[in-house]
Amino acid sequence: MQRSRVINQVIATSQELQRRARVQTARFGQRRAAPVVHAANDEPTAVVSSQPAPGVLEIRLTGGTRRNVLGRLTLERIESLVEFAPAETRVILLSADGPDFCAGYDLFEAARDGAESLLAHESNLAPLRRSSCPIIAALHGNVIGGGLELALAADVRLASRDVRLAIPASALGLVYSEAGTRLLVDELGESTTRAMLLGGKSLDANEALASGLVTDLVALEDLDARALELATRIASWSPVATAGNRRVLDVVAGRVTDDTAALRLASFAPHSALASSIERFVNRRAAAPPPVPTYRRIAHDSWQLATARANHLLSRRAARLNPTR
Repeated sequence: MQRSRVINQVIATSQELQRRARVQTARFGQRRAAPVVHAANDEPTAVVSSQPAPGVLEIRLTGGTRRNVLGRLTLERIESLVEFAPAETRVILLSADGPDFCAGYDLFEAARDGAESLLAHESNLAPLRRSSCPIIAALHGNVIGGGLELALAADVRLASRDVRLAIPASALGLVYSEAGTRLLVDELGESTTRAMLLGGKSLDANEALASGLVTDLVALEDLDARALELATRIASWSPVATAGNRRVLDVVAGRVTDDTAALRLASFAPHSALASSIERFVNRRAAAPPPVPTYRRIAHDSWQLATARANHLLSRRAARLNPTR
């Protein structure tokens, strides 16, 4: 019986140790899982599209409460809208709701689903770089990390005066992608890119304008209207010219290879926009009234008038000195 009692105690002790181990494992698992706790609102940034003017496709980030962060679903939505844009699209406009254009990649999603496939991946935004349509970006507030990549995928960037651009890769411990780094070097030059990637420098509105990263600064309340005005004007031009010029620029920048001579010759086709422009110019000049006399003509006429007046005065003086009988 004594032996049986000892065996029972050993079994009970073993069971208690196993119970304590399970509790400790659960607690440790909770501590390990803590960084992956979801945000109070971790819904992906919604993206809506519209056609506010003929030939203009607007792609707008509407996750302002989360500063328009970029997760995989959001990136795929943007890429799909660009890649499968309506056939009549001639220009694409990128815009955003909320206080920031885009505060970067979605770090909650990176923690939950893996960072390597999201943060600064080589394939991110590739359809925007391949698009034949010119792309305009209307920037405001923070344009950080992946948000700056999105802005750099555009050809023309307008910004409000509260804009701030940064790419805190080193501070996060991230080695940036070659494609993203190349975009920075192409747009900002090597020195400024090194200052941003290695020194943590951010650019304010005036620095972004001076560097050429943005082409115009406008009041925040006028930003969307100015961007749409520019997009509408570009959409009114020949798509052969706008798409061809974008492609030639990419060839010159070393991003793609193409037959630039063929792209140029396409603009000289019969009944092209270029032929129509030349014809309108000639017709306007033919119907215009005679040109206003040039400066040289006016000077010549003035000299003749002055000469005639001087001769008249000399004649009168001669008549007084030699009066007729």
